[in-house]
Amino acid sequence: MEGVFRFREALRARALALAKAAAEALPGTVFLVGSFARGDFSEDSDVDLLVVAEFSEPPHRRLLDADIPPGVEVIALTTREALRAVERCYPIARDVALGVVLRDGLGIAERLVELARRCK
Repeated sequence: MEGVFRFREALRARALALAKAAAEALPGTVFLVGSFARGDFSEDSDVDLLVVAEFSEPPHRRLLDADIPPGVEVIALTTREALRAVERCYPIARDVALGVVLRDGLGIAERLVELARRCK
């Protein structure tokens, strides 16, 4: 059983390192969300990031120039979109409530998490 724990811990450590490296190349505030943040990841799980930034482009163009490594999936929201999502308890609010803040370039992570944790 100890081998399973070590394997999962190594898998999570690699995912966190990948997430942190990706976060450095992305603008704004970056959360690790999804299975690695919740702890229900598997060997086949991808690394999910939520990026909140002051984008001026439409959603499908926001990260075209970003250097996102394979195995990393990114959701890109503007500050307004992120605040609206957590205030209205959209499904992404659960991810924010359970997420790991990798970088808070906009200084809004604490507020987003606080609002998201109010959702039931």
